[in-house]
Amino acid sequence: AGRLGLGVIAYRTANALERPSYSVVRQLGGGVELRRYSPYLIAETSVRADSMREASGKGFREVAGYVFGKNRPATKMAMTAPVRMSSDPRGGVPSTTRVSFVLEKSYSRRTAPAPLRGQDVRVRSVAPHLLAARSFSGPPPSEKRVSSERQRVLDALSAAGLRPASDGETLLYGYHDPFITPSFMRKNEVAVRVEDSAAEVRAS
Repeated sequence: AGRLGLGVIAYRTANALERPSYSVVRQLGGGVELRRYSPYLIAETSVRADSMREASGKGFREVAGYVFGKNRPATKMAMTAPVRMSSDPRGGVPSTTRVSFVLEKSYSRRTAPAPLRGQDVRVRSVAPHLLAARSFSGPPPSEKRVSSERQRVLDALSAAGLRPASDGETLLYGYHDPFITPSFMRKNEVAVRVEDSAAEVRAS
């Protein structure tokens, strides 16, 4: 009961974290949501690994170090959600997975703390974009689960007459920690960027 109580606290804390702003364009089939995101800022690192799950540990530590004070001028920033991972397996195995944290909206490219010299972190802007995402609960997903969820997203896009912006890129978002929050309460999302054309304008 004590561990579950801590898990509930962690769950509620994560749900209160700042997140990127978006509007829901429409609900697609299969539990897939089409969203239009406003621009936001991220701190990102790249990791060569055989899987997104393998890349997540090293990538998380690298970017978390930057966010929690390993930067110039040693500023401790607030945690946000989600932790983002992006991978395109077309480059072969091991592939490059990009792991990133969203920075608070109060920061801009000009005011965000600078990574330390030699630190494998860069701060960059994410442009406004359309995203098709499917949410599901559970522990950090396996490559098989990510692939399965991605196919569901692609099927929903196809049924709606929409196209992914990339043939291979997969986005994986994690909204809760994998250690304290019970797996059945954790929110994961697998998403793909959507081609922003007249079809999406009509969809709104």
